[in-house]
Amino acid sequence: MKRIKIYLFATIAGLLFSTTACDFGNLNVDPTQLSSVELRAMMPAAQSQMSYNQGALAGRMPGIIMQHFIGFDAQQVPYTTYNINEADMNNLWVTGMYVGALRDCDVIIKQATDEEQPYYVGIAKIMMAHGLNVVTTFWGDIPYTEAFGGNEQLNPAFDTQSSVYTSTLSMLDEAITELKKPSVPGGPAGDDLIFGGDAEKWIATAHALKARIYLQMTKKDAGNAASALLEVGMAFTSNDDEPMFTFGSAKTEANPYAQFGAQRPKTLIVNPAFHDAMEAKADPRVSKYMAYDGSDWRFFDGPESSLFWSRNASPIPMISFTELKFIEAEARLRSADDIGAEAALEAALEANMEQVGIASIDYTPYIAGYGNFTGLTTMEEKLEHLIGEKYVALYSQAEPEIWNDFRRTGYPALTPVPGGDHGLNPGGAIPRRFIYPADERSTNTEQMDAAISRLGADDMAHDIWVFQN
Repeated sequence: MKRIKIYLFATIAGLLFSTTACDFGNLNVDPTQLSSVELRAMMPAAQSQMSYNQGALAGRMPGIIMQHFIGFDAQQVPYTTYNINEADMNNLWVTGMYVGALRDCDVIIKQATDEEQPYYVGIAKIMMAHGLNVVTTFWGDIPYTEAFGGNEQLNPAFDTQSSVYTSTLSMLDEAITELKKPSVPGGPAGDDLIFGGDAEKWIATAHALKARIYLQMTKKDAGNAASALLEVGMAFTSNDDEPMFTFGSAKTEANPYAQFGAQRPKTLIVNPAFHDAMEAKADPRVSKYMAYDGSDWRFFDGPESSLFWSRNASPIPMISFTELKFIEAEARLRSADDIGAEAALEAALEANMEQVGIASIDYTPYIAGYGNFTGLTTMEEKLEHLIGEKYVALYSQAEPEIWNDFRRTGYPALTPVPGGDHGLNPGGAIPRRFIYPADERSTNTEQMDAAISRLGADDMAHDIWVFQN
């Protein structure tokens, strides 16, 4: 695990593309414009942007929908009633992903292939697959195969979500193949801010991400649970080996939750119902998740507070060992291995408690009470309990997966907020997707309309393919 020293908001890959109508030799060359960037300079930019995305809009918005957070002031108030319009997620789509981390990854893959640097190719493919998975679970059909063609492909078609899932799984397999090749001089090292170029740890991460993706697909095919379990067996085996990106203690390097809390104080707070549910179970993680200010529970309490996920130097995992054990627990439960599922549930809770800094003497009573299926008889009862515990454990670190679990299983059994029935979310149920962003509507209308016609309507009430019955 590496700590980033210089936070790179700018997308370096964007410097590689320029538009020229015809060739006039050196007359068309801007001496101030970079014509190429070294792989070691692009990798930190891609990793920092991808990690920042996960704790910024890609964390806060699903966290609001899943009722970990509620708006207290300003824009966050309408978001709480699902008023999330085409402009609100635009920055994630454009700056965060398609002109940001995804494009960086695409450039790294192509350049590293040309330079015969397999470890750069493998790492970038893992990050690309991870980013595409976030985007497709938020929107459904998305541009991919034509998305990075530069000036030659300004209106990329939207790939169907089923093909995106196939592509991401294939990409992870390709990454594993690249990372199993012999190392070559000039490969990733200190510029890999997550594993320092350790190919084995990246291979384990690829298997973990495959397990996550297969679990997401269990509603389409129950057999995907067995595939998820196989991937878990080839993934990492402790908190120490998870792909963790650690932010810096300075304001300009800070964790995105910390930046938001400092820059927009108390516009967003912890949902009191979430706090009350944890308190009712004497959950020792309360003190690591939130702080009371005399009237409300805050997710941010200063840049160096005791809150694990929202101080300046807080980390964000691409996928955590906690989540991996929950995936194992559900996959075993769906495979009729209740004993194995119960053991994995206990291990998931223990991993999460230790991850956020709870001492074993303090978490043992909680695990004794909730790390098992005591008193539960049906698979559905056990699944509800399992997802309920996962809902608490993945707070802040993996909000998209909490939303994915809800759309996939119906758990936790949350009640839609009052006032959520409007044009963006007809019917008022807890949203099933985000509507497409404004920039795509204005610059790629025809292709986006084709995707909407397959979906049925561009609103938050229509289910995306992977969660349809």
